[in-house]
Amino acid sequence: MKAVQIQKYGPAESLAITDVDMPVPGPDDVVIRVHAVGVNRLDLLLREGSVFQVPLPRIPGTDFAGEIVEVGTNVNSSRVGQRVFAAPILSCGQCEHCLRGDDNLCSKFGTVGSTIDGGYAQFARVPARNAIELPAQMDYIRGASFALTYATAAAMLRRGRLAEGEWVMILGANGGLGYAAVELASAMGADVIAIGRTADTDEALRGAGAASVVLAGPRMADQVIELTGGRGVDLVFEHVGAATFEQSVASLAMDGRLVLGGVTTGTEAPMDLKALFARRLEVLGCRGSGRRDLEQVLDLVARDKVKPHIQQVMPLEQAAQAHRDLESGVRLGKIILTV
Repeated sequence: MKAVQIQKYGPAESLAITDVDMPVPGPDDVVIRVHAVGVNRLDLLLREGSVFQVPLPRIPGTDFAGEIVEVGTNVNSSRVGQRVFAAPILSCGQCEHCLRGDDNLCSKFGTVGSTIDGGYAQFARVPARNAIELPAQMDYIRGASFALTYATAAAMLRRGRLAEGEWVMILGANGGLGYAAVELASAMGADVIAIGRTADTDEALRGAGAASVVLAGPRMADQVIELTGGRGVDLVFEHVGAATFEQSVASLAMDGRLVLGGVTTGTEAPMDLKALFARRLEVLGCRGSGRRDLEQVLDLVARDKVKPHIQQVMPLEQAAQAHRDLESGVRLGKIILTV
């Protein structure tokens, strides 16, 4: 079958379009004929190898949708032909964390597309519990647009204890995860300050629910403090990492919280320890999302309460260009590859 692999760490051009063996299902697995796969910042980090390293070669692609064509011996054969999307988080499904929907806390935590091969291919194998039936009205492109970003955003906002009426600053609002957080936080009744990279996305971010849009830069915190009447925000939604962390902390109000769910610009950043205790700040880590977060966003997307913004659809063969487009950071929303 045709697939796009990370065979060595490097730039977008290092992605290899190649022929690989068809996946064979284990007893508890299904094989999915992939129709659409979303491009995520995680894919770029895996390809670069600077923040995360995985055994190579690896087929990336955490968000994908298609139809089940083969099942393992422990899986009901009636699932063949079912239209599904991939739940991004791998877990045991049996521990106390999984049973309450917090799969991201499972000791067997992993991610489709990094721990195992993902959806940049004609066919992909996942555990049967990770193949979730698509709502009847949802097409494959939309089905590949939300599972990682929206569920992660929901998990981060839950971890950050965002409440109605609070101020939240959302980093990287141009990208899939940040845009999802803008929509979800707005739907929760929060006042959203979206941090963008280019002014030409302001209108779209306001349409998604942002009360204000601020361009990322060295005066970001000053502008956020001014917008909140000198107070600062209750929560910072931080997934950019080293490049913005200092400004993010400076944007917080007394008793403010910062939830960190990604480090796309690096893992080391300065921290003002005096500010931490003097302003009673909290820094909260968030790893992935739980099944309950995924179920929440599936319901919202299926009912059009949130609408993932799909900026571009292109064929799998243009995966390298899709990575370059995402790296540029100037476009809003999600890129989908069709297979």
